[in-house]
Formats: sequence, structure tokens, C-alpha cells
Amino acid sequence: MPVARSGPVSIAPTVSAWPPRAGVQISDPPATAARTASASTRGDVVALGLSRTSTPRSDDVETDQRRQLWIDPAGGRLTLRSWVERWLPVQDLDPRTVDNYESYLRCHVLVRFGATPLGEITALDIDAWVKESWEEGYAAATVVSWVKLLSMILNDAVAQRLIPVNPVRQRRRRGRRCQTIARERIWATPEQVLRIANQAGMLGGQIARLLVITAAWTGCRWGELAALHRDNLDLDNGRLVVDARVGSLHESRGRRWLGPPKTPSSARTIVLPPFLIRLLRRHLETHPYEFVFANTCGSWLWRSTFDRRVLRPAIDGIRKPGVRAYPVCPGLTFHGLRHSHETWLIAGGAPEIAQARRLGHHLPNRVVEVYSHVAPEVETRLLADLQRRWHKATRSPYPKGPKQKTAANNRPQTTQRAKRNRPASTAPITAGRRNNGTNTSRAAATWHQTSGGLERSAPETPQQGQSITCRSGSPKIGRIHQEAPPTSRND
Repeated sequence: MPVARSGPVSIAPTVSAWPPRAGVQISDPPATAARTASASTRGDVVALGLSRTSTPRSDDVETDQRRQLWIDPAGGRLTLRSWVERWLPVQDLDPRTVDNYESYLRCHVLVRFGATPLGEITALDIDAWVKESWEEGYAAATVVSWVKLLSMILNDAVAQRLIPVNPVRQRRRRGRRCQTIARERIWATPEQVLRIANQAGMLGGQIARLLVITAAWTGCRWGELAALHRDNLDLDNGRLVVDARVGSLHESRGRRWLGPPKTPSSARTIVLPPFLIRLLRRHLETHPYEFVFANTCGSWLWRSTFDRRVLRPAIDGIRKPGVRAYPVCPGLTFHGLRHSHETWLIAGGAPEIAQARRLGHHLPNRVVEVYSHVAPEVETRLLADLQRRWHKATRSPYPKGPKQKTAANNRPQTTQRAKRNRPASTAPITAGRRNNGTNTSRAAATWHQTSGGLERSAPETPQQGQSITCRSGSPKIGRIHQEAPPTSRND
């Protein structure tokens, strides 16, 4: 007779004390069946009767996978160059922006980090790269543009779950406060602008002269003037329109096309001063092309060509055979003419909203921008001030060249004396006498070397009251001094 036992009885699933009867199927105990079902659900291979082994790391991985936060370590082994080849083609950017990004990547970013895996780029490496770039002489703004591009690329790598964090740190109040001293933009006075325009006209024709004057007295950008069409000039009402769709000329990699201006607020209507209306009307009467400022072939102007051949020599000066231009305002750029226009508006007392509307700027104060308007009397005063500056510039004499110190005995002659004196004669040196005919005119007989020897030409007969300069250089009226015939070296 079996003996009864107290407490639970555990039965091994794989061991049976008695052989099974015919037609009877032995099933696993309920606890063992539950463990088997749980193991199959998790996909783990767990032996029956054994407990499942797990680690904290595997539990964290499972948790991140369920929350879709898990990052595959293989993504961090992708190099920056490989990621950029996938990243750049899918960006929707302006063609000029794409050209800038490709230049930054090719010349700077990929040179340093191109072969580095994404997961191995550290913040310390980026800081060292920035410091080395500063020490090499690159401008702070240029280096910041490289870092911003790298940060943008790494941010998208984080969003793609290739790396956990972006190593580019936006830190504040770290290191030296000022790396370089910001220089003030150079601007020009109306007198300087007019002189630059005259020299530009000497180098590039009347179109170049009118282009400089229009840029300074309207504040337009280069692209807005280069794309200016006849249809966008209403000279009867004195209006210049910058079109919102094709109001600017864009250049990139030897290509040019018409597109929208820089900002939405740049599409505007500019009121022209009276003198500029007359200049533009006179220009269009003899200009056969559809664009106002076109080259001799009727096509658009190249900015780099105009700057190199016309604007820079007209501003900084040039000295070539047959061409002489004096320095006027060294360092001024074409965009500096826009700065000059803004400075004139401020000096003339134009309100801030009038300045913003004329230059196509966006005011930071939204309330002021929405509720402020340019009244007709404000516009009238603005145009009167610009017209006054033009008249003052045209009536103010300016020296033809830089001022130089002159000796006391070589001072420039007065206007009255310069009219009396004529160019020096080309008579040969007389025997036993000095040729002091510099800046003097002699109404005497001159001798010329011919094949037959020296021949004497007839003296010039002075008119009544004509001033005759003697050898002493003092003008006298009276008897003409006759020179003796010169002696030849063969005599």
C-alpha cells in the first residue's frame, strides 16, 4: 500500500515511473505547458524545465526596439562622405546654394572628416578643426558657415537613426569674445559716386556710367538692375518696378537665368528722381535692346566681368597706356552703392518705413511694418533731397588727380598766364646759348634739318597786341627777337 506524502508533488516531464498504458496519451503538467508557450511567443529557445537567462543590456535593447528608439551600431560605421552622397541630392535648394554647399564640402568639410565614420566624429574634433581654420586666416563668418553645414548634415543623420546625437555643440560664452574686429562697410558721397561713374563711363561706355548712377540713386541690387526690362520702367510716371517672378538676374557656374529677387519684400516699386528719369529716357532713345543695361550684343552683363574690367579700376584707379583713372574710394563695392543710398536717406531725414520700402527691407517690428505707410509728402521730400544731392555733385569741382606738393618755382600757372603762353618751339640749340625754351613761346625764325642742310623758316608774324615771350621768360610786346643761324656739328 503506498504511503501518502504531505506537500506538493513535482513530476518530471520526461520521466515516468510507470509505463504508459495502451491508448493513453500523457500530457505535460499545466506549469510546464505555460512555460513552453511563453518561450515560443518570445522566440527564445528555452529547454523545458530550465529558467530563461537574460541580461540588462538585452532587456534595454528589447525595450528600445519596442519603442522604436533602437539605433543600429552599423549606421555609425558609415563614413561622412558616403552619407553626404546620399544626403545632398535629395535637398531642395536654390542652385546657388547647392554650388556653395558643394564648394564647402569639397574644399573643407570632406577634406577633414570625409573618411571618418559618423559615430567617431566628436565635439572635440570639430572644435580643433574650427580653431585650426581660424589660425590659418579664414574669416570667422566663413568658418561658421562650414560648421553650420556640417551640423545640418549630422542632424539629418540623427533623424535617420544613424547616430544617437549631433556632436556639433552650439555653445555660448565660451572662449574669446571677439575673434576679429568687424569693419564698417565703405560708402561714398554723391560727389564720389559721380566721379566713379564718369571713370566707369570712360572704361565701359555710357551704359556703365548710367548703371553706377542708377544703383546709387535707387539703392537697387546688382541682379535687380541687370534684369531690368523696358516694360518695368514707367518713365512717364517715374517708376521702376522690381518684378516678383523675374526681377533679378542669377548667376551660377557660367549659367544665368531670371528669377525672383532676394526676399519677398524686395519686389517693390521705386520712385525715380527727375534727373534720373531724363537720363534713362535719353538712354532708351538710342538703346535698341529689351533690357535696359545690356552689353553691346544685347545680352545680360556678367557681374564678375563688369567688376574686374570697369568698376574696380574706376574705384581703385588704374594706369595703363592710353587709360588713366584715379583712386576715388578704395574698397567700395557695387553693393556699397546700396549702403551709400541708405546713408543718404538717413542724412535726409527719411522715416524708417520709407527707407525699408525703397530698399526692399523687412522691418523687425511687425506692428510698425503693418501699420506704417509712406505718405506722398514724405516721398516728395525724399525725391527733392536726392535731386538736391545730384545737383550739388554736378556743380562741385573735384581735382583730376591726387593732390601733390609742388615746389615754389614749379607752381601751376594761373588761368590768365596759361592762356598767354603757348607751347615751346622745337628750334635746335643755338651756338653758344642755352635752350631755355621750356614753357615759353618764341615768335622767331626756326631752323630745320633737311637733306640739303639747315634751312631757315619764316618767322611767325605776331598780331597787334599779341604777347611775345623773350628769353627771360617775361611776356613783352614789341620787337621780335631773332635767333642767329645755328652751327652744324659738321662745320
